[in-house]
Amino acid sequence: MRTGRRAVMRWAWRLFRREWRQQALVLGLVTVAVAICVGGSAFAVNSATPGRGLFGDAGALIRLDAHDPQLDVTLAAARRRFGAYEIVGHQVVAVPGSPQPLDLRSQDPHGRFSAPTLGLRSGRYPTTDDEVALTKGALAELDTRVGARVTLGRVSRTVVGVVENSGDLHDDFGLLAPSARASADALTMLVASPQGPGSQDRGPAQAGVAPTTPPIGFRVEGAPRDDQTVGVTVLMITTVSLALVALIAAAGFVVVAQRRQRQLGLLDAIGATERNLRLVTVANGMIVGVVAAVVGGALGVVGWIAGAPALEAGIGHRVDRLALPWTLIFSCLGLAVLAGTAAAWWPARMMARQPTMSALSRRPARPAPIYRSLLAAAAMFGLGTALIVAAHPTRPRVSAAPLIGGLVAMILGSVLVTPSAVRLLALPARRLPFAPRLALRDLARNQARAASALAAITLGLGISVAIMALAQLNQYDANEGNLSSRQMLVATGDGPTPTSDQASLAAADEARKTAAANAIAAKVGGDAVALEVALSPHSDGGAQVAEPIGAVRKVNEHSFSFAGRAYVATPEVLAALGIDPSTINPSADILTSLKGKVIVFDSNVRPDPDTQTTKRQHMDRLGAFTSAPTTLITEKAMSAHGWTATPADWFVRAPKALTSEQITAARKLAANAGLTVEVRSSQDDLAALRTGATAVGVVLALAIVAMTMGLLRGESTADLRTLTATGASAQVRRALTASTAGALALVGVVLSIGGAYATLVAAYHAELGDLIPLPLTNLLLLLFGLPVLAVAGGWLLAGREPATFARQLTE
Repeated sequence: MRTGRRAVMRWAWRLFRREWRQQALVLGLVTVAVAICVGGSAFAVNSATPGRGLFGDAGALIRLDAHDPQLDVTLAAARRRFGAYEIVGHQVVAVPGSPQPLDLRSQDPHGRFSAPTLGLRSGRYPTTDDEVALTKGALAELDTRVGARVTLGRVSRTVVGVVENSGDLHDDFGLLAPSARASADALTMLVASPQGPGSQDRGPAQAGVAPTTPPIGFRVEGAPRDDQTVGVTVLMITTVSLALVALIAAAGFVVVAQRRQRQLGLLDAIGATERNLRLVTVANGMIVGVVAAVVGGALGVVGWIAGAPALEAGIGHRVDRLALPWTLIFSCLGLAVLAGTAAAWWPARMMARQPTMSALSRRPARPAPIYRSLLAAAAMFGLGTALIVAAHPTRPRVSAAPLIGGLVAMILGSVLVTPSAVRLLALPARRLPFAPRLALRDLARNQARAASALAAITLGLGISVAIMALAQLNQYDANEGNLSSRQMLVATGDGPTPTSDQASLAAADEARKTAAANAIAAKVGGDAVALEVALSPHSDGGAQVAEPIGAVRKVNEHSFSFAGRAYVATPEVLAALGIDPSTINPSADILTSLKGKVIVFDSNVRPDPDTQTTKRQHMDRLGAFTSAPTTLITEKAMSAHGWTATPADWFVRAPKALTSEQITAARKLAANAGLTVEVRSSQDDLAALRTGATAVGVVLALAIVAMTMGLLRGESTADLRTLTATGASAQVRRALTASTAGALALVGVVLSIGGAYATLVAAYHAELGDLIPLPLTNLLLLLFGLPVLAVAGGWLLAGREPATFARQLTE
């Protein structure tokens, strides 16, 4: 028995060496899948660094008021409790022309805890109080450069370098020398641990403060830990990657096993056991798995080291390219060998169980009834849905075991539905021309190999579809967000929310700012519409003051959320927004485009839904942009409540999308007039992610189709020889290959979209509205573009006559 196994193993190795060209595509795709698994695991581990941009290497922080009279006492108590510490000073200053302030930090570049939050990109760190280093975003906002002078917080400083928060690349700030901490308004104290080294003075947040210790006001914030999320992410990437490895390998091994069908029949005829016959293909799978693990592991590590800098912008922080999870990587490699071996087992079992005469005649196995696979697929989809729903993946704490089990069940369901999809391809064949009809019927006749290839295509595309949908879910649509790409909000410099001091603007100052707003609108080719806020006059300690009227939306019985600014429905605003005054209900108090219960109220008074008598009228024309006018107070409500109006902001609409040059010019004009300019917040990273996922999905699917067609073309040489002998031309060969490739691609796209969204619906069952709108552009590119590319590739690559076409293949 051992002698027979050794002989079969040697024969399998010789076949692998002899047929390496035929198996190169299988080996190449499995190698790429292993590399993705290794690189994806490194990415998952290195991308999750919760709180590193704020805490650095500290385990906790304490926020302190720099002007607190008891600051020295608080610092002394904190030092006794925590031991080693580091202090960072903060001063928030206004940025001319921008609604977002800038944080000036007095920080030691080589601090004990804060060093990971600081990186120098060019120039040098500031060393004196009249120097500052800025991030790239701050340089753009201030329209300055290294070496220039800039005024921040009424202090003129020289820009000496470009810095970044290495733990949060989206953090824009200015860096001052540590000596500038004396001018800070707030302090952040970084310490090693929330509990400290065990000091007896535990501060006010703990019970048992010593009686002789004065009252101390500090609260400790511990650094967040996200180890569970990292573990779940790694498990998901590993599970899906290994499933992809197994399906790609299975798709190739089915074709390889069918190519060796006659050889296996000869072995069976001379007395080989079923185990010996299985061992031929299983050994081939193990060899492919080992080679793919070694080469793919090396490619994955090299690819991660080379590609990590390009990923830093997407994950939002710097990574150590050599900080690789070696234990996880070697586990991936071992599982890849196991996946390759397991993927070869099923086609090996299928071929070994064929009757000897069927194998010698190379007759394909009779397809199994499709109802069995459909019932099994329905059971797997049901089980997967139940497990994913039970895992609550949208909550902060995810149940890892049900989530991974649900993903595996969904993948198995998608695999089990592919035989039925292949059989359905034969239904329209009778109405098609000769070549497509022959191609579709051949797919149905060789159901096993076609279903394996289709399953690999489905999973590869399903991953891309899921990434597209998640990116779309986190990116607001063109009619969502703060403003549209053609809108601009010019404010009076006090931030996005109107304040009471805006009511005291002098007439000359108001005229100057109105002129500046009109000039800004002219820069972008639009008109500036003056927006007025309502003021509620009342007495405060004997003094007469006026507070702005705000708008809130009811969340539940006890809480409200800010619903944007409530402006006055002046005739100019109504005309600019395209609202006909005759369509307004005379009894309405507010006009709003927001859904749910919206209330306007005095900012000093908590809104009480039980006493509100506000009558609302819904207006779709107001839109849903959070910084645009979404709620208007009617003149009837102004008169009834005795409210007054005062100019606040200007709403600008351009004829086309604003450019970066127009935005920069507008902010310069705004800064000179003491105004700020708010434009649409960009989400280019998510759009790029959707595009990248589409491209990767198309390339991976085309590669799997190419692998399948390459293996099939080598196997079907005898069939093509017969067709040629009966008069078929090269055009027929092209049409056969193109029809097969296009059919596999089209069905793969449909199944991948269905499977991906079935999984997402289970994950977001409590928030299904988040999955709308769909990424239609990317989905349509997949649905129509991939089959067209597959057909074109099959047509172009199938015209050349195979090298073995003119000679009989020897066994």
